[in-house]
Amino acid sequence: MNYKRLEIYVWWTCNQKCTYCMEFPNMEKNWTKKVTKYDILKKLIKYKKKWYNHVTYLWWEPFIQPVFLDALMLWKKLWYTILVTTNASTLHIVSQASKYLPKIDELILSVEAIDRETQQKISRTNVYVQWEKVFENIYTFWKWAYLKANIVITKDNLEILSDIIIYLKEKWVKDIAITYPDIDIEYYWEKHILETVAIKYSDAVKKVLPIIDYCDKNNVNLKIPDFPFCVLPYDENNKYIKLTDDYDYQTRVKILSSDHELDRKDLSNISLTPRDRKHSEICLECKYKNICWWHSVWYESLFWLSEIKAIK
Repeated sequence: MNYKRLEIYVWWTCNQKCTYCMEFPNMEKNWTKKVTKYDILKKLIKYKKKWYNHVTYLWWEPFIQPVFLDALMLWKKLWYTILVTTNASTLHIVSQASKYLPKIDELILSVEAIDRETQQKISRTNVYVQWEKVFENIYTFWKWAYLKANIVITKDNLEILSDIIIYLKEKWVKDIAITYPDIDIEYYWEKHILETVAIKYSDAVKKVLPIIDYCDKNNVNLKIPDFPFCVLPYDENNKYIKLTDDYDYQTRVKILSSDHELDRKDLSNISLTPRDRKHSEICLECKYKNICWWHSVWYESLFWLSEIKAIK
């Protein structure tokens, strides 16, 4: 059976307000919108008939949403494989973890920090993710089909990036992504972006290259999406191709839990620009234009493009 993944929005609220999050304009517009399990069921049935077999609950925090448990049960009844992304802020609670985790096939943890101070600085809340208890509950209640951690690089966690990777490896997390943040100057303004979020590619790469070597030696499947190829060492370019490609963005269709639906028929590398990457003139000259994530849409206005060199 072909892998066809559906992304569904169940709610629009989160218990964190991360410095790098560019989804707050959508959240603010939809904060009071109500979604019922029947709204979800209609979409699940519609896309099941189109042979979609994986469903992802994305964006914001699923485990605090009022219809999330109902949604999980509906997905299971329709034999979808279920992927959930979470900040894990409530998974240290045994009653919470034991109720939800057995119904989930694949789990992606957002791990921007492992210490309280950095976590709360990035999340801009008093929420503290108790990672030791979270992993204890994962080991106890989850069947361990696919576990991945995603780390968004910010100004606040760049120096502790290696510590996070080592911690996750010791917790037997073998799939890790280090992601350059999506930048939204229209929402956060340039001062916030430069002071707390955006890092020059060259500075980020200095931290990422030793991590790539560490992961190679320790059997960790590392991905670095959102980094253009040309900021990485050219002499090992073939090595980085497999690291920067998002494994499933070609098969996505996003379904908003509202009247507006986005149904892309052709999600090839050529027709889809992942995460609104920038189509710049220099990138269009590059021989990797059909597989590269290219640079962040606001990168040029923040740092110019002196680091971006098209690979002919």
